[in-house]
Amino acid sequence: MPISDDEWDSGARTDSPTATETTPVGDYDDEAELIVAFLSENIDNAYTKAEIVRGVDFGNDARPETIRELLTEIPDELVDVAGDVVASGMLVDDIDAALDQLVADGMVAEKRIETADGTTTYYRLNTDEAGG
Repeated sequence: MPISDDEWDSGARTDSPTATETTPVGDYDDEAELIVAFLSENIDNAYTKAEIVRGVDFGNDARPETIRELLTEIPDELVDVAGDVVASGMLVDDIDAALDQLVADGMVAEKRIETADGTTTYYRLNTDEAGG
């Protein structure tokens, strides 16, 4: 679940409904632009890597529920679905590398946040001139 500015500042997630609605994005030239667009569109929240991956649209309409339907209802499509799953894994790696580079460049801030499950790294657009 994304966290709010207050949770980011305090370094702890409260698990209260303080985060605003998430707006997904898509249709950018590369992963870095996609991440910056997503975080810019959702400036009041911070996200985990997994949430960022789910919030960006790679131009692939196959959501998990769609893949599940294909697996159960359209057996002839299994090869295509398997390809989509493998491609999704590659895209996650690309997003991971792009996100790491954006953090290194200072465009995106990362912070370890205390949660009920331990400590989790969250990311948001770096709006702090001091570097995060």
